[in-house]
Amino acid sequence: MYVWDVLGRRTEDDELVLVGGVKAPDAQMALLLARETHFRHKEGVGYAVRRRGQEKIHPGSYSGDLLGGLTDRAYRRQQAYAGVGAKLKRVAERMAERGLRIDRPRPATSGRLPAGKARTDEARARAEPGAELDPEDVAAHGTAG
Repeated sequence: MYVWDVLGRRTEDDELVLVGGVKAPDAQMALLLARETHFRHKEGVGYAVRRRGQEKIHPGSYSGDLLGGLTDRAYRRQQAYAGVGAKLKRVAERMAERGLRIDRPRPATSGRLPAGKARTDEARARAEPGAELDPEDVAAHGTAG
């Protein structure tokens, strides 16, 4: 298994620079691994690999517009959620204008406690059968016997 340097170019005007490395038996596998591990989120417009210690560069076959795939995966990054609060507020206002807003409080929970609240021993004693294990207990003690 050989070590391959992964070279990448962020913009069309940039030079190829070292961005990481992969281990692969040949150049084709190294290119595949480089694309999948270093450029799957559209981090660049071009890539290549070079076997460590050698000068020959093997350029990647995917162009910048295809590098990272055709599917929009912006939801995986935090920037994709910028402005969501303002959008929800606008939608709520429009629904209220149409008379479609629910003004009642939420229904009571079914035995679940709000986040950050702990169940007391007294509350555990009054709980129905099977309710003695809450998610915090399971996480703290595990499920293995």
